[in-house]
Amino acid sequence: MSRFDAIILGAGAAGLACARELSGAGKRICLIEARDRAGGRIDTRHIDGLPIPIELGAEFIHGESETTFPIVDAAGLAAYQLPDTRFWSERGKLTRIANFWRDLAKIRKPIARLKRDVSFDEYLRSRRGLTPRMRKMAWHFVEGYHAAHADRISARTLATSDEETEETPKQFRIADGYDALIRWIVAGVSPERSEIRFGTIATLVQWSKSEVVVNETFRARKLVITIPIGVWKSGTIRFDPALADKERALTKLDSGHVVKIIFRFREPFWDAEKNFVHTNDRLMPTWWTSAPMRAPILTGWAGGHAADALLAENPDARVDRALDAMARAFGEKRTKLDDRLVDAYTHDWQSDPFSRCAYSYALVGGTSAHRALARPIDDTLFFAGEATNGEETGTVSGAIASGKRAAREILDAH
Repeated sequence: MSRFDAIILGAGAAGLACARELSGAGKRICLIEARDRAGGRIDTRHIDGLPIPIELGAEFIHGESETTFPIVDAAGLAAYQLPDTRFWSERGKLTRIANFWRDLAKIRKPIARLKRDVSFDEYLRSRRGLTPRMRKMAWHFVEGYHAAHADRISARTLATSDEETEETPKQFRIADGYDALIRWIVAGVSPERSEIRFGTIATLVQWSKSEVVVNETFRARKLVITIPIGVWKSGTIRFDPALADKERALTKLDSGHVVKIIFRFREPFWDAEKNFVHTNDRLMPTWWTSAPMRAPILTGWAGGHAADALLAENPDARVDRALDAMARAFGEKRTKLDDRLVDAYTHDWQSDPFSRCAYSYALVGGTSAHRALARPIDDTLFFAGEATNGEETGTVSGAIASGKRAAREILDAH
C-alpha cells in the first residue's frame, strides 16, 4: 500500500489547486478522481464548425477575481468582458432594464437589518413599494444566479453593501474555454511527487489522527475532501469514524439545481446588443448570447423551481420546453426556431453521480455553515470546494481559493 503525505479527493478546480500547491511545496500527493478527466463541474466542449467553445458547466469569471486572473495571466490566456446589457421580456416584447444591479442591491440592502434569518421569498414578500417586475426579477435572479429555491435560501447570505449599489459587477469569459485554465493548473502539479488516479471512485475513508486510508488502498497522513455538496449529502462515501460536525453543517446547506441548455443555430435571429434577457417564464427564465463574440449560440438557464420543473421532464422534452420558452421570450414563432436550429448541448449535473448538483447554497439559519464545513479536523482531514467558501459560493474562483487555503492549512500543520 503506497503512502503519501496527502490524498486529495476530487480533481475539480479546488482539488487541482490544492495538488499544485502541495506538490510544489515538496509534498507527495495522490489525487483521486471518479471521472476520467480533470475539471469537475468545468466541462468545456470544442465543437467542429463553432468559433467559440461550449461550456456545459462553469462559464463566467465573476468580477476581477484576485484568484482566477493571476492564473489567466500566468497561462497567457485571453479573457474578454461581457457587455452587461439586460432586457425584460413580457409577451415577447423586450424592454431595456436600465439599472439592473442597482435595483437588486437596493432590494437586498435592508436584509442587513433583519432581526432573524428568513427565506429570501419571505423577505421579498415583506418588502413594500416594489413594482411587480422588480419582484419577479429579484426572485428569478436569486433562483438562477444562486441555483437556489427562493423559499429555502437564507436571506442573510444575500445581504448587500453600500459599495455594491455603485458599480455594475464585471463578468468575463476565457476565450479558449475554462478547460485551458484547468490544463494550466494540471501542468503545474509535479509529476515526480504526485499520482493522479482517474476513474477511481472513493467509497470508504477510514481515519484517525495523522492516518487516513481510502478504499483500503491509499494511505496518507492527511486527506483533503473537495467533493460537491450533492455527493456529500448522497452518503456514497462512508467515513469511519463518522464526521458528526460536518453532517450538522450539511443540514444547513442545500444542493442547488440548474438546467443549462446551449442552442446552436444556423445564424443568430436575435439582436446582438441584447446580451441578457430575463423573463417570468416558469421553465426557462434567463437567456444570454455569446456577446461580445458574434456566434450563433443562445444559452438558456433555469435554477431553483424552474430547474425542478424541467428536470421532471425527460431530456428530449427539456429541450422542447426550452424552445417553447425561447419563442415566448423573443417573440418568435416556434417553427422558425426549429427551422434554424442545428443542435442543443446540455449536461444533467443533478443526475451525474459525481456531482449530484450544480452548486451549494445556505438554508435559513445557515449563514455560518460554509465556514463550519471548511474547518479542519485533528490536523488530519481538510476541506475544500465551492461549498466551503461562503464568500464565493458556486464559483470557480471560490473553489480555487478554497483549494489553496486547504494546502496552506496542511503546510502550517507540519
